Amino acid sequence: MRSAAHNFGWLVGEKAVRFAFGVGVGIWLARHLGPVRLGTLGYCTALVTLFGFAPSLGLDAVVKRDLLQMPDRTSELLVSSFVLRICAGMASYGILLILAFGGWGLTEEEARLLIIFSLMLFQPGLLVPDLWLQVQLRAKLSVIVQLLVLAIGSALRVWLILDDASLAAFAWVAVVEMMLCGVGIFTVSRWSGLSVSRSAARFVTMKRLLAEAWPLMFASFAIGVYMKIDEVMLRQLAGPAVVGIYSAAVKLSEIWYFLPVALGASVLPALLRARASDEAVYAHRQQQYYDISAAAAYILSVPIALVAPKLINLTYGLDYAAAGPILAVHIWSSVFVFIGVARGQWLVNEGLQKFYLAATLAGAGANVMLNLVLIPRLGGLGAAWATVLSYAFAAWIASYLHPAVRATARMQTLALLIPFRGWSYLRRR
Repeated sequence: MRSAAHNFGWLVGEKAVRFAFGVGVGIWLARHLGPVRLGTLGYCTALVTLFGFAPSLGLDAVVKRDLLQMPDRTSELLVSSFVLRICAGMASYGILLILAFGGWGLTEEEARLLIIFSLMLFQPGLLVPDLWLQVQLRAKLSVIVQLLVLAIGSALRVWLILDDASLAAFAWVAVVEMMLCGVGIFTVSRWSGLSVSRSAARFVTMKRLLAEAWPLMFASFAIGVYMKIDEVMLRQLAGPAVVGIYSAAVKLSEIWYFLPVALGASVLPALLRARASDEAVYAHRQQQYYDISAAAAYILSVPIALVAPKLINLTYGLDYAAAGPILAVHIWSSVFVFIGVARGQWLVNEGLQKFYLAATLAGAGANVMLNLVLIPRLGGLGAAWATVLSYAFAAWIASYLHPAVRATARMQTLALLIPFRGWSYLRRR
């Protein structure tokens, strides 16, 4: 557990610095661009993000599990995953090129931005070695690379802001960051002892990985839908300025989503050991995992919801004042994201990927329907409510709909009640 805590500490530290630099420069960029141009940038980013979940193929959890259980097949697993992801990235890139050149309601500037941003679809393939670093609990190395790349990217964005550069120039910075990060992660992995052969890819392994991960792949796409479809629908129903206001609020809310992912990567080895040794211990550890996840979400959500309007005015300025109420609502989605990520790892461990797919698809469908009803009436605030409600359904309420997941649903409910149960942890001390 000490190694897990150390690993988690590095992951959190990296994101804290990323918040200071990345969000700081992002806020400056938002002030510089204004709501309309920021909305154009956000709309194109959202379109790529919708397709960006496909190249990952939902392989993360499956590959990390296999790396822990079959370390002698590390090269085969990583190279096979790389080949799969690059092929999926090429297919997704082709689809977005067709969308860009075909018009499809895009302005000329939006089409240019989409062509550039679409190169980000190759990022999942380039970052495959990071899966190995995570299971080896060597997040420190990955963090160092990402911070160096962040510093370079932030410096480039500052230079472009001062030079009043075009939106396309800012899009190219994201591509440069992806390439530098991919090269850096691969280099430190090799320095850490990772040895792979280009001929290690096996068709039978790729077939098995896809057979296990395809529900997670479509689930990831569904997650992308109910994370980014709101910005796409806002652009169509309300215009780019509303997208800019909304994306400014969402940036301050979604920046915390790294925490449950980092926590999950750090506790996974301990959970798998408990699962293999004692069922009661495994259930106890799982409840603790849900409790910690929910507590962290509440600690973030309550103060941000209370000071949201002042926080928006302080960071983005009066031009973005309408983002305050949106942030106050949207931040509550983090509660369900945190416990949903924890449940997702459990579902993979138990082979319940198909339920994960069904729940996320239902959540995505609910999000689209709620957006259609709420955006025309409430604009960006309606999109925020649609996000919170659909996340709650997909990550928590849906757990009660499957017999094999109902015990976990009760654990999640207990975790959501942690403000009233926290005294039990304090009493043990």
